[in-house]
Amino acid sequence: MRPSGGPGAKPQERKLPPLRKNLQFNRGTPTPEGVPTWTIVDPVRNRYFQIEWPVYQMIQRWSAGSMEKLHAVMGRETTCRTTLDDVEDLVKFLYTNNLTEQSASGKHTDYQTQAQAGKQNWLMWLVHHYLFVKIPLVHPHRFLHSTLSVVAPLYTPAAGMAFGALGLVGLIHVVRQWDAFVSTFLYFFNWRGAILYSLSLGAVKVVHELGHAYTATRFGCRVPTMGLAFMVMMPVLYSDVSDSYRLTSKRKRLLIAAGGVIAELGLAAVALFAWGYLPEGTLRSIAFIVATTSLAMSLVVNLNPLMRFDGYYVLADGLGIPNLQDRSFAFGQWKLRALLFGHQSAPPEAVSASMRQTMVIYAWAVWLYRLILFTGIALMVYHYFFKALGIILFLVEIVWFIALPIVREVSAWWQNRTVYAASPRTWVTTACVSLVLALGFVPLHISISVPAVLQASSYATIFAPTPGRIQEVRIHDGQMVKAGEALLVLENPALDKEVRLAETKVAMWDYRLGRQAGYGQDREQRQVIGESLRAGLAELQGLEAKRETMALKAPIAGIVRDRADSLTVGRWIDQKVPIAYLVDESHAAIESFVPVDELAYVEVGQAAQFVPLDLTRPSVKAHVTDIAEVDEREFMVPYLASTYGGDVPVRKDDKGRLKPEVSVYRVRLSLDEPLQPDQVLAGHVQIEAQPSSMAKRAWDQVVATLVRESGF
Repeated sequence: MRPSGGPGAKPQERKLPPLRKNLQFNRGTPTPEGVPTWTIVDPVRNRYFQIEWPVYQMIQRWSAGSMEKLHAVMGRETTCRTTLDDVEDLVKFLYTNNLTEQSASGKHTDYQTQAQAGKQNWLMWLVHHYLFVKIPLVHPHRFLHSTLSVVAPLYTPAAGMAFGALGLVGLIHVVRQWDAFVSTFLYFFNWRGAILYSLSLGAVKVVHELGHAYTATRFGCRVPTMGLAFMVMMPVLYSDVSDSYRLTSKRKRLLIAAGGVIAELGLAAVALFAWGYLPEGTLRSIAFIVATTSLAMSLVVNLNPLMRFDGYYVLADGLGIPNLQDRSFAFGQWKLRALLFGHQSAPPEAVSASMRQTMVIYAWAVWLYRLILFTGIALMVYHYFFKALGIILFLVEIVWFIALPIVREVSAWWQNRTVYAASPRTWVTTACVSLVLALGFVPLHISISVPAVLQASSYATIFAPTPGRIQEVRIHDGQMVKAGEALLVLENPALDKEVRLAETKVAMWDYRLGRQAGYGQDREQRQVIGESLRAGLAELQGLEAKRETMALKAPIAGIVRDRADSLTVGRWIDQKVPIAYLVDESHAAIESFVPVDELAYVEVGQAAQFVPLDLTRPSVKAHVTDIAEVDEREFMVPYLASTYGGDVPVRKDDKGRLKPEVSVYRVRLSLDEPLQPDQVLAGHVQIEAQPSSMAKRAWDQVVATLVRESGF
């Protein structure tokens, strides 16, 4: 409220606060609509504020002394249609950003109090900055100025053509030696290669930051600091080239923003050229690292406009829109609310229709990208940090960077509910959201698809009990055999020799035991002789039993399948080679493997259908008969293992055993109709699970994850 001084009294004028004398006002680049701009430079804090022509005209007439006089002068001397409220807003802006000599109360200590209030405690600082923390290391301004003449030739057109030619020749070499180029990567799977890779990557990033810094210095900008930054605990280099906001040339700002990428591409061109001519060894490996790292980082990371890297600043300068993300987010929210609630409020700022559409699309793309990125970062920090810290950082990512912005936007909708309620679009949106939520709680008949194999319910693999030489082969592929029938006869001369030696020892001890009546020495040792005889007989029985197993017999009745082709008389085999498979094809069964998060929906007796991967074979109906109580610690069905092309993700441990990546439980099914399988069939089982809502399944998944991961 403006003071009036009573009825009929002249309103008291409000003085304008003196501006700081060290502020600089530089002409800026016009907006995309052609409106002139200026930049307020705060050299003490190295901050920049863009203002448009009407604001600059008011600052030019700041000597008017009071808000009322400034308003009157603007009306007389300019064509700007500014109001007294515009003048008040400008004064508030200057006070808020500490651009005046004194604070609003006139106390110098207010600025210190404001700065202290703006400081965050360590916890909030960590939440806001653990994704990206800057640590200034050097002040390179003098060094860059003194060495600028050394790198100046690199900014000439001749240098550009030279780098292009080198890169083209290098690409030709890479195309012609593509296999050799790709295989260079294999040299880094050791400690020496890892150290070499890290050093080369650091050198590439130094060149990248020098590209920014030298380009900014060349255009007269100051580079106050260069240092180290940590992005999700990963170290990266950075250069402070914010002084480029002084420049009025859009082209120069674009070159500064793209200077790092241009430098990396030039380095990649030289590295590709060098790789084509260097011999195998360390230098060629370094050239490979520099080339691939420079190209990958430049094209995939640095030029990504959805993150605040070089690509973002190139896009912002190219569009002529400073603070592109913040301004685009305002347009994105405005458009989203218009689509959902049909409320036609004024746009956040006056821009052309095409620019408005561009900013909306950019904002929505950034939101989608951040959702994917922050979720991925949350999973990464959870898995790669120790469990307690991983859980904390995971929750910070999900709650602070994903859930909280959504909650804030929904809160803004709720605060404006009375305005939105007048629009028919709001009721349509509410009905659609309510319908979706209701459907989420409606129990639905669901079908669970899990990998499975259909095979004979009874089968056996025949191995030799001990190494031996084939004496007789009595089976052929497809032969029907009975349980106990001989399949193969082996002989082992070493075993036969041991049997004869054991027989000789038994005969000797038996002879000495029988002659003890006439020999006093044997009588004295009769107890020892008796024990030796019993031991010899036991050894002989064991060897004879072992020799009997050399005649391999069928453990079950069935058909011989996949008999080894190497079964020829006179050939030696060992116990590691499968001789044949016996399959009882009179009965078949199905074994499937259900993930732990879907096990709760499977019960004994549920109907199912087995669909073979071989589409020429018909599907068969079955039902669940048995569910394992413990998960598979070791995966024993190679047909379904991912290492052999199956659908169950497994890995090999240090002993070569297959370990499931996620907990899976063995579920057995019986066929509804008899079937005689002639081979093992891999496929999927569609189990008609219990009716369940999407909300319940999501909740069960969350609970299962919490229970599984709570064991740290």
